[in-house]
Amino acid sequence: MRKTLKKGLIFYAMLLVLFIIGLENTSAQQYLNFSGKVINLQRGNITVQGDKGEVMNFAVGRRTIYIPSRLPGVGERVRVTYYFQRGHNVGYQVEILPPPSPPKKK
Repeated sequence: MRKTLKKGLIFYAMLLVLFIIGLENTSAQQYLNFSGKVINLQRGNITVQGDKGEVMNFAVGRRTIYIPSRLPGVGERVRVTYYFQRGHNVGYQVEILPPPSPPKKK
């Protein structure tokens, strides 16, 4: 009886360790980038229109990093680094890009 109980406890301890390792691997987040022009700013949300016309919404908050450290204005070009969490795009970093240079005259 004691040997069976001891083997069972060892088995469940090993199973628990493998489960914890599996949780660590699934919690790794993949960061993506999206560039475009800000078309709407609301509390906790920024809407960006990409170069090809696609529109994406991003949740932003106190943890969001802004470079430079200010909110972008409507019409400014930005690059948003984000991740997907619970069905939402969460903005990790919002970088305000300089305006494109004008074309050279001949």
